[in-house]
Amino acid sequence: MVKKFLFGILSVSVLAGSSFAVDGKTIFKQKGCTACHKETINTVGPSVKKIAEVYKGDVNKMIAYLKGEHPAIVDPKKAAMMKRFLGKLKSLSDEELKALATYLATGK
Repeated sequence: MVKKFLFGILSVSVLAGSSFAVDGKTIFKQKGCTACHKETINTVGPSVKKIAEVYKGDVNKMIAYLKGEHPAIVDPKKAAMMKRFLGKLKSLSDEELKALATYLATGK
């Protein structure tokens, strides 16, 4: 009986953990990034597609940029404007930041 109970708790926690996986695209939307960055069209800021093309999947470089530790490489002329928005990301956990960076650096 106790084994069944513990197995049930373990199963639920594993399922819950996987169903609540951090999604970079969701964070992108929640933080308001879509105001300036669209999926495939360059507007105020470069598109997610362009960002992914420039970063070529380099998630670590994207994380460094989002933390303010790496210079802008997609559109350096607009970097000053972007700095104030990067402040919104300081509250993200490492897992959330990695998910967001993965979405941006890969487009997925």
